[in-house]
Amino acid sequence: MSLITEPWQSGLVARAGVALLIVGILGGVIGVFVVVRGLSFTVEAFAHTAFPGAVLATAAGGSIVLGGLAAVLVTAVAIALAMRSDRISDDAAISVVFTGLFAVGAILFTTLGPFDRDITSFLFGSLLGADRRDLVMLSAGALVVGAALWALRRPLILTSFDPAFASVVGTRPGRVQLALLGLVGVSVVIAVQAVGNMLVLAMLVIPAATARLLTRRLPATFAVSVAAGVLATLIGFYVSYYASAATGACVVLAAVALLLIAALARPLIRRGRSVAVGGAAAPTSA
Repeated sequence: MSLITEPWQSGLVARAGVALLIVGILGGVIGVFVVVRGLSFTVEAFAHTAFPGAVLATAAGGSIVLGGLAAVLVTAVAIALAMRSDRISDDAAISVVFTGLFAVGAILFTTLGPFDRDITSFLFGSLLGADRRDLVMLSAGALVVGAALWALRRPLILTSFDPAFASVVGTRPGRVQLALLGLVGVSVVIAVQAVGNMLVLAMLVIPAATARLLTRRLPATFAVSVAAGVLATLIGFYVSYYASAATGACVVLAAVALLLIAALARPLIRRGRSVAVGGAAAPTSA
């Protein structure tokens, strides 16, 4: 028990662990839609396009988070508009917006700097520097995103799996896509300042990808995705503490390891399902 409880006795380390768990749960939930709709590259784009907003907010003496959120919402609208073009692929549209806004941020950073506050942690995170305010912001943001996903669950599911039918019943895929992009952007901004780019990208993609390998039904996919996110954060947290290694990297490697285990276990699971279905069907056919 002492090996389990020891890391949580230090306030600094405990706050980092709580931040990881929040990101793991949030990433597990919204990550399902990210993976299903092929928005993995969008997550990385949001993490960088928030930079110009953070720079402007810092120069004006305002909130870095609010500046990043404003930039992310602009990015979401720009990507949604660019995706409507029939002659530009989705990944090309994201690349244009991503590189363009990040270049604007780099110019603003060199032009308006130097700054009194360090804003590099906004991009690369400061996990051990997470304080109570960061945890409150992470928790509040996760609750808001979760509530919005629950409210939009029907149009999100319809447009993800049957966009033609969604249009027939009156759902507007463009608006749903814009809403989802906004929620993904908000998730990235509230998490990246604490845990950094690499961990946010990993936690919004890998647990959901793991769940997709193991499940067929959407409720089970959400459950396995959240479980994989939480398990990866806990494994990475303890490994980093006792091995004195980088926490974010340990969590990412733990998530990748769970994905590999799921990939290896998938044939066994499919075989078990086939046996179960065959066994259930045998008495009926007889």
